[in-house]
Amino acid sequence: MDLGVVHALAFPECRGGEGPVIETLNRIVDDADFGAVEIAPVRDPAIRERARALLSWSGLQVVYLPILPMLFDGIEIASDDPERRDVARQRLHDLIDEAISFDSTLAMIGTPPDPGPDRRSPVFERLVEDIRELCDYADSQPTNRRLHITLEPFDRDIEKKRLIGPTIEAAALADTVDRENFGLTVDLSHLPLLGETSAQAIGAAGRHLIHAHIGNCVIDDPGCPFFGDFHPRFGHPQGRNDGPEIVEYLRQLDAHGYWENARSRLGATPILSMEVKPNQIDNESSGAILANGKRTFSRAWAHVRKDRLA
Repeated sequence: MDLGVVHALAFPECRGGEGPVIETLNRIVDDADFGAVEIAPVRDPAIRERARALLSWSGLQVVYLPILPMLFDGIEIASDDPERRDVARQRLHDLIDEAISFDSTLAMIGTPPDPGPDRRSPVFERLVEDIRELCDYADSQPTNRRLHITLEPFDRDIEKKRLIGPTIEAAALADTVDRENFGLTVDLSHLPLLGETSAQAIGAAGRHLIHAHIGNCVIDDPGCPFFGDFHPRFGHPQGRNDGPEIVEYLRQLDAHGYWENARSRLGATPILSMEVKPNQIDNESSGAILANGKRTFSRAWAHVRKDRLA
C-alpha cells in the first residue's frame, strides 16, 4: 500500500494549480512516509513541467485531479448545452493529456450538480456518454502505463450537492459506463455526508473500487468553518472521523478485497490517500496537519495489522 496525500488540500494555497507548487511538492517528495501524491492541474506550463520533472524521479505515484477544475472552474460535463458540453470535453482531454505526461496512475473526476429528482435521468445518460468518451480518449493516447479514470461520489444535499451521490448509484454508473479503465474512489470523509457506513459504501462499490481516501468532515454545525466537505484534521472536536472510524474503514477495505482488486486492476501498488487541510483560524500549519494525519493513520493501520495476526 502507498500512503498518499492530496497536495492541494494540505497546501490550500496551491488548490487552483498556482502558488508555491514546486516548494510544497518538494516537502512531500522529501517525506519517505508518502508513496503517492495527488495534485491539482498546474496552470503555468513552465511550472507544470518543473513539477513533472520533479515527480518523475521521486518514486511517488501520481494521481491527477481534473476533479478540482470540474468543481471550481465550471467545466460542464454532461451539459444539456451542446457548445458547453463540447468545451468541457476538450478541456477534459487537455487534462487527461497532462495526467499522462505525469505518468499518472489515476485521474479523478466528479459529476455535475444535482438537477433534482425529476431531471436526473437525462443528465445521467449524458454523463455515461461523456465518461465513456473520456475513458476511450485516455486509452487511445500513447502512455507508459494505462491511465485509469476514477470517479469520486459527493454529497447530494448538504454542501457539494452533486448528481453522484450515493455509492450504490456510483456503482450503477460504473456498471453502465462499462470501461476497464474506469472505477470508483470511496472517500471516508464523504460517508457521513452521504449517510453511509464504511461497510455500506465499500460493499456497494464492490469490484469498481480502485482508489481510497481517508479524511474528516463536519456535518452537525452549519456555523463551523469546516461544515461540509472541508477536511478538518483528525480529532477535530466537531469532526465525524478519527482513529476508530479509520480502523473500521481499513477493516472493510480488507474484507472486500480492495488491496488485491486495486493492484490487479491498476497494475500498481494500491493507493490510500489522506485529505487533510490546515485551519488558518487556529493557526494550524501544513506540516502539523500532515504529521497529525500520518500519526492517526499509522495507529489505525497498526491496529488492523494486529487484527490480521490474531
